Amino acid sequence: MPLISIITVVYNGAPHLEQAINSILGQSYSNIEYVIIDGGSFDESLEIIKRYDEFIDYWIAEPDKGIYDALNKGLSLVKGDVIGLLSADDYYEPDALLLVANAFAYAGEPGIFYGNSHILQEDLDLRYLSVGKLELWRGMSFKHQAMFVPRQIHQRIGQYDTSYRIAGDYEFVLRAMKSKIPFIYIDRALVNYRNTGLSGMNPCASLMEVMRINMSFYGALSREFAVFVMLFIRSCTFTYAGKMISLIFGTQALTRIRFFYTKKMFAK
Repeated sequence: MPLISIITVVYNGAPHLEQAINSILGQSYSNIEYVIIDGGSFDESLEIIKRYDEFIDYWIAEPDKGIYDALNKGLSLVKGDVIGLLSADDYYEPDALLLVANAFAYAGEPGIFYGNSHILQEDLDLRYLSVGKLELWRGMSFKHQAMFVPRQIHQRIGQYDTSYRIAGDYEFVLRAMKSKIPFIYIDRALVNYRNTGLSGMNPCASLMEVMRINMSFYGALSREFAVFVMLFIRSCTFTYAGKMISLIFGTQALTRIRFFYTKKMFAK
């Protein structure tokens, strides 16, 4: 069975880091290498890492140039056959890595594995399933944390492009698609994803970067780019409408609207 390497990138992630680590230690699959890349946290993250030092294969704590620079540091350290990312805010389902190991063992050719995610919208007290889809013209249509990449694919197409601050994972999967890398779907929830990361907290900034990547791969006159522009306009309209509702009617009114909308559209 394959060695699965997991990289956790953290910067001041103390509130949830211990839960992320324990989700690795509690896996039903045991052939795991675990690496943590800390970007120079000044909260309690380092104390938590040191508390679990005997269970972590390697960790470093030093300033970096962003998420993808830190991920590339991790990629240069790990030795696994398959490599995954687990953010400090998120945690795996107990059988996640066993499912990935089985998929890798039975795959006819090397490919990128991706699955479903549970989205934790904690400010609304909601948890719902996000089904991974290969609809990349829409943006990143599955969570990066629910994606696992064999080492030989990284050797073939490279690491993450550090010129992107938020959406470097989207550029990576489009590069893989352009290189004819197969994508292999695992129809199970693999990760619990808190919608509090850099992309979740900065939706329009994230979408601007995604739009730039989409245009560079599909072309400004493509149908794929036109569809994405419409989705971008809709998403940013919702974001700014939310700000106006909050300004006029207050944050409680906005929270109620978001709750009912999210529950109706996603939390079924």
